[in-house]
Amino acid sequence: MTHIIETLPLLIFGNISLTLKRLVYFYLLLISCTGFGQGVDCSAPPSTEGYLNTFLSVDQQGASAGSSFSAFLNKLEKKQLSLTQQGDFTRYIFTKTHQYYLKKYEDHASFSALFNKGSYNCLTGTILYSLILNHFHIAHEVIETNYHIFILAETNQGKILLETTDPLHGFVDTPSGIEKRISAYKKNTLYASNSKFNYYQFNTDLFNSVSIEELRGLLFYNKAVDSYNHQNLQESVQYLTKAHTLYSSSRIDEFSQIILLALQQSALENAIKVECIKTVLSIRNELLPVVASLGKN
Repeated sequence: MTHIIETLPLLIFGNISLTLKRLVYFYLLLISCTGFGQGVDCSAPPSTEGYLNTFLSVDQQGASAGSSFSAFLNKLEKKQLSLTQQGDFTRYIFTKTHQYYLKKYEDHASFSALFNKGSYNCLTGTILYSLILNHFHIAHEVIETNYHIFILAETNQGKILLETTDPLHGFVDTPSGIEKRISAYKKNTLYASNSKFNYYQFNTDLFNSVSIEELRGLLFYNKAVDSYNHQNLQESVQYLTKAHTLYSSSRIDEFSQIILLALQQSALENAIKVECIKTVLSIRNELLPVVASLGKN
């Protein structure tokens, strides 16, 4: 269900110790519509291709990576003619998208991997569904929690929750079922996928509606985490900077503290280390209002 980070002891904010000689994974969201999120305004025609290319550009992929997507949307448009109720059509979208694109779950899957090899995670799968719902003017919001991300759609048959990593039971359209799922998500429980690693646990509880730009930010955030996992700290800082530009989040604040400590203990060339530390400190300084607002809640 997500992403991870490396160091030795279990990382808990307020008591962080980093050892780079061994690798321990930091369990993070591969995370998560203004077009998207926070309630989609469906009054204006969505530029689906533009949104798609925006997400593909995170992986430095062109439109060719998603060349099949237009044909897939055309098939859905034809089916929509016989499924006039939004709830029924959303169920069809959920099923067919899984069959066509979401073939293999991988923690570290990039967005372009959806189209290249059918690999996905909760973030990339959620982005794909949000693109499709937006294309068909189905109002929805994308919700980010500590370790997961999901969709709440508002149809003319009522609310629907879409859990992209659960092809069998991830379409939830009953009030009690939706309430049960959301209650579980709000617990922000971390489930380790690999027992040989220690997993980072967030210091704050996230339950946020995420916009389209913030979703891009989360893709860059995952790249920052992946680079950290491979001990490429300089690249991690570069991706973290891009993530922060798009999404000022407590998630980024927590990761910035971890990478800052890693940089201080790293064997990077001094000039590079100093520049990276300066960049991370700048990010942390800009995030102070976000952290302060959380403290007031």
